[in-house]
Amino acid sequence: MQTRFQKLHSSLLPVLLALLALLFSFWLMVHTFSYDAKTNSMFIATKAWSDFGSHIPLIRSFSMGDNWHRLLRGEPLQHPLYPGVPIRYHFLFYTLVGLLEKAGLRIDWAFNIPNALGFFFLIVITWKLAKELFTDTRVAALSVLFFLFNGSLSFLNFFKTHPLSFSTPMDIMTNAKFPSFGPWDGGNISAFWTLNLYTNQRHLGLSFALSLFVIFLILRKKRGVLPGIILGLLLFTNQAAAGITILFLIWFFCAKPDMRKTLFAAGITTIPFIILLTRLTTLPSGIAWQPGYLTPEPLTIQSFLIFWFLNLGLHSLFIPIGFLLAPRRITKLFLVPLLILFILPNLFRFSPDMINNHKFFNFFMIIGAMFSAYAVTKFLDWKFSKINNDSSAERSEKIEFAVVGARTRSFMRERDRRTLDFGRATSALVIIFFLIFSGIIDLFPIFNDTKIRLVDLAGDPDIRFFSTIPAGSIVANSTWFYHPASLAGRPIFNGYSYFTWSYGYDQITRERETITLYQIQTREEACVLFKKHHISYLELSKNPESFLKPNTQLWQSLPAVYRNPSTGLSVYNVTTLCR
Repeated sequence: MQTRFQKLHSSLLPVLLALLALLFSFWLMVHTFSYDAKTNSMFIATKAWSDFGSHIPLIRSFSMGDNWHRLLRGEPLQHPLYPGVPIRYHFLFYTLVGLLEKAGLRIDWAFNIPNALGFFFLIVITWKLAKELFTDTRVAALSVLFFLFNGSLSFLNFFKTHPLSFSTPMDIMTNAKFPSFGPWDGGNISAFWTLNLYTNQRHLGLSFALSLFVIFLILRKKRGVLPGIILGLLLFTNQAAAGITILFLIWFFCAKPDMRKTLFAAGITTIPFIILLTRLTTLPSGIAWQPGYLTPEPLTIQSFLIFWFLNLGLHSLFIPIGFLLAPRRITKLFLVPLLILFILPNLFRFSPDMINNHKFFNFFMIIGAMFSAYAVTKFLDWKFSKINNDSSAERSEKIEFAVVGARTRSFMRERDRRTLDFGRATSALVIIFFLIFSGIIDLFPIFNDTKIRLVDLAGDPDIRFFSTIPAGSIVANSTWFYHPASLAGRPIFNGYSYFTWSYGYDQITRERETITLYQIQTREEACVLFKKHHISYLELSKNPESFLKPNTQLWQSLPAVYRNPSTGLSVYNVTTLCR
């Protein structure tokens, strides 16, 4: 009976844990992005509002725009916030979401289902890889725990504004602001350790999961075709994650001769994907020397070490300890690529915005936390055998002199063992607590976040109008964020400058061209610029971006193809203006 119960327990526990992880993944995504069918409105968490200003136009460019047709024709895709040149942003995840919406799934489900499943897959593969490496369920469980709840010292900032008291648990549960949000809050601790990263950059969970899955398959010595296909798809899903994966595979090729046949097959399989990638996109460039990552200026060795200790917390100690204690076969495979993954982004900027290097450190921590977990479990397994034997021998002599019986000696040995076990377990729990405490605090700002309402196509006449114009029509726009044309899947000439700049586009030139377009003095001058930039429509808001300073007197004198008195939006058809 007991054996049968143990078998049932061992089979049910993983299922229950997986179900819990799945439910948490769906809650995390649905809680930050939802839809109200009665008002035809999207509800976006305030902490995700900025990133969704790029996600939704990219999704709609496939579900309602012409990017899907471009893909079918094998033509270069275009970003809806910077049309006219091949896309510079990994697009595959948003293609999937767009196709789900195009197939009839409402946008919140089309977005949240792949998000949740991708994040759930990341949790599962983190567990599986840790279990594969260390053959210990405790290491796997702690690896997932350390991934979900970051180990930074952000809790110190929390207690600066919420002093420790009896109300501390309630302060944590009602908190709506991240204690640390560097570099934007001017502090040392980065904003990119929280789960807000995965609710904002919705493709990232799946990207990391695919990367870990490729590594897992290679370690299992599976045939190289499947890892090669996944790596090829990863090139279109997240190029940083693909680069990280390639780094690990190159090192495996050098360090493990028995893997070379599998790795060679994977490399050959990836070649067609690389060719297609160069055809459909423009690969980003702009690697530059910029040491220190987000370490505050002036950069010194001391400021650098303090920065990373605050960001890694006790992991900065336990990851090295884990490597020292780990079996040599594991250290041989992971030490060098993890060191490279940590060192290079601290020396070079791999995109126009240094902040984007966070992806490398996030991945470093997923695997690094496995070694922290291993160090903690080894501490739990430490038997203090030598100390126990020596002290028992000394006690035996004293007890024999005192003519104490064998039962007393046995009782004292057992008591000492229990005391040491209790102390060791208590110490391990304290260590684990401080490795996840900041992550626990950081969960509640997501839970307590408010949402912003964004009216969708069925409830917004401006979006409905733009949905009626040809799908590939470029719209000159006088406002940036959540432009009605981009919400209808139509490309706008000049997207929000941070997006276009950070993706590697020539943002400054495009803004100058937009200013010139809106400040023209004659209709003829406008038509020349329309033709030059392949613009089909121009939109003018009653509250345009301040830097444009449009010639409103001229534009108001021209016939508009669409006007909305309630929103003050006017749209001009280039074909009509330039006959």
